[in-house]
Amino acid sequence: MKKFAYFLPLVPLISQAQTIHTPPPIFFEEVGVPKTNAPQLKTPPKSTALSTPQIALNERDSVQTKLEKLINYSVVNQQWELLKRLLPLYQKQAHYDATLYRYAKGAMLRAERKYPEAISLYQQIVNENPTLTYPRFDLGVMLFENKQYRQAKAEIERAMPDLSPQMNDLAQRYLQEMEKRQNWQVEAELQYTRTDNVNNASAQQDIMLGELRFQKDKDSLPQKAHGFHYGVGLNREVNVAKNHFFAFNSYFNGVHYWDNQDYSEKSLYAALGYRYRSALQSFGVMPFFEQNWLGSPRYSKNYGVTANFHQELTALWSISGTLSHTQKRYAETNVARRHNGYINGATLSFSYQAKPNWLIFGGIEGSLDQSKDKAESSLRRGLNIGTIWQIKDFTMRLSGHYVKRDFRAENFYFPTKKRQDKEYSINVALWHNQLQWRGFIPKLNYRYRKIDSNIPEFYSRKSGELFLSIEKNF
Repeated sequence: MKKFAYFLPLVPLISQAQTIHTPPPIFFEEVGVPKTNAPQLKTPPKSTALSTPQIALNERDSVQTKLEKLINYSVVNQQWELLKRLLPLYQKQAHYDATLYRYAKGAMLRAERKYPEAISLYQQIVNENPTLTYPRFDLGVMLFENKQYRQAKAEIERAMPDLSPQMNDLAQRYLQEMEKRQNWQVEAELQYTRTDNVNNASAQQDIMLGELRFQKDKDSLPQKAHGFHYGVGLNREVNVAKNHFFAFNSYFNGVHYWDNQDYSEKSLYAALGYRYRSALQSFGVMPFFEQNWLGSPRYSKNYGVTANFHQELTALWSISGTLSHTQKRYAETNVARRHNGYINGATLSFSYQAKPNWLIFGGIEGSLDQSKDKAESSLRRGLNIGTIWQIKDFTMRLSGHYVKRDFRAENFYFPTKKRQDKEYSINVALWHNQLQWRGFIPKLNYRYRKIDSNIPEFYSRKSGELFLSIEKNF
């Protein structure tokens, strides 16, 4: 691994341009931005309503009987607006069936995604009538949809002995799905990568310090590299009671450059904590630790805590956010005495499903980097926007990102300037959902990043990559 001189040479003895080696940039700088899950297209639920609904009303039927027939018709055919008008009328009948009323109202509330109220009504039914098998099974399904897996498993297993063979098969599939969701989840990715700026260097060759002109040496200019990016993730969430989960997240990823190994990167991340999940919302608190390598030696480590939430506002709109505190520690003494410190970060994101095949998402972010050296401390403010668009089996993901970064004190090398950076990035991915082998999906990707700095000699840079990745969730 190369050892870089950290400071520029003192004033040269002669006035012509001197060849110098500039200080290296800081790697793994994006640790202060909380990680968020990528938005996904929502699959609309399939309707289970009858295609040709029928109802038979007899003139000799009492008002209550007619209402009961209409209520059954509304539930079977998912006519929720009609049911909403019928239930108050039915409840006014002198001898109305409380079980039917609760069953129908619970089904309507479930369709409206009001799970706590729906579950409460069905629990009342089975508490008063323990032998009612199918309401108990429906209760188990609602608990499953609301992520209450332990309770769902108990209700479904209790109902199974009295279910028909066809319904028993369905119950078995629910049990298998609950077990699958709480088992270890493995993710893997592999991609070929080629970059024209592996060392994150500015392409500007000359540096002017007052009347003095310096010229960068070859190693201080952008360098090309070829290699592959790899990653594997191991995650698990286990339901311990009601909507409460024990959560573990981890990943090991990196990039290996066979023709410039000094800039190969590796990261090992692990987080362990608590998460609350229901059908429409989730939030959690996850302490974490991360170790980074640049080349062979250990480069830095980070530890802290992340808190996040997600809320389904409607069937089309959702919002999510994160807060994080990160302590950063660098292995090399010269880097550590200036860059050690902490980062507080926050994000707020939204997504909108405009059409079944079209998702729009975006958000804002901010972070405060408090380093030992005030000149290296900064405030980041950013925004992003993107879309996912699916046409038949082709899917495209496009996103753009802008960040403004203001440093808090004058730069060491340019004492009259406080560093200011503007960062731009574009990411594009294209894939075909049927073009896969055993779950491995190839994706064509393009990534572009540009930084405009008011100190371009050191910090302005740009890079672009076109690469093929292969991903799989096990």
